[in-house]
Amino acid sequence: MVTLRASLLCCLGVVPAAFGADLPTGAWQSPPSVTFTNPALAGSEFFLSIDVAADGTFRGSWGQYTCTNFPGAYGISTISCSRSDGGAAQGKLDAGRSGSIDLTGLGRSTFTWSASSAEELVFELPKQWQDKETPVLYRSRLKRGKQKAPAAGAPSAKASEPVPSAAALYREFKKDPDGASKRHAGKTLVLEGLRGNLIPMSDGGAAIHVPDGTQPRALVLVFNELAAVKELPVGALFRFQCTVEHFDYQYVYLTGCVLPR
Repeated sequence: MVTLRASLLCCLGVVPAAFGADLPTGAWQSPPSVTFTNPALAGSEFFLSIDVAADGTFRGSWGQYTCTNFPGAYGISTISCSRSDGGAAQGKLDAGRSGSIDLTGLGRSTFTWSASSAEELVFELPKQWQDKETPVLYRSRLKRGKQKAPAAGAPSAKASEPVPSAAALYREFKKDPDGASKRHAGKTLVLEGLRGNLIPMSDGGAAIHVPDGTQPRALVLVFNELAAVKELPVGALFRFQCTVEHFDYQYVYLTGCVLPR
C-alpha cells in the first residue's frame, strides 16, 4: 500500500530515517482514545499494544475504538472513540518498512510501517483488506512504551468498594432499558462516578465518559463549560448533576451537566 504521506516524501526526495536500518524494537502502544472531526475517518483506526523483538516479530493485543458523535458549533461534530475489546495480535515487520499481522477474530494482512520519529510508529493495512465497502481498521498509531491504563481503557472501581450511583444507574438501564427510561428520562439527577475520558467539544463544552467496571463508557456526560471540569483528574470520584436524555448504543446519555456546590 502506498500512502499519501509516503508519496509526498518520495516526491520531495526525503525518506524518514528515525531507525535507519534497525527495527523499532521494544514496547509500543496506541492511545486508549482518539478524536476525529471528519466522519469519514471514524472507524479507520485500531488499538495495538505490542512488544517487538530484535528479529522484527511481535506479539500483543489489538482492540477496536467504539465511537460517539457529539454535536458541536457551526455544524462541526466531534467524534470521540474509546478503546474496546479486541483480541491477540502477532506478526512480523522488516527493515523494508513492510510486514504481516494476524489479528485474532479479524484475520491476517500485510501492512506498511513508517516512523515520524524514534518515539512514534504508524502501521497501515490496505483499506480493503477485509473486503468491505467501507474501509475499517486499517491504521494504528503507536507510541514507544506501554501506557498505564486499565484493561478496558478506562478507570474502574475495585470490586470491594461500594458501587457509585452512576454505575448503579447504568446497570439499571442495561437490565431494563424501557422501564429505566420511563423512570428517569427527562429527570435531573445528582450522581457520583469515576472520571474517564474527557473530550473537549468545538462549542466550548466537554463530554466526560463515566465507566462501570470493564465498560469504559457507561455514561456520557455533556457539560456546557470545559473550564468547569478540565481540572478533574482521570479516575477521580466526583459528583455531578445532569438531565437524563436516553439510553442508546449501550450507554446512558446525560446533558446540561454541572458540578454541584
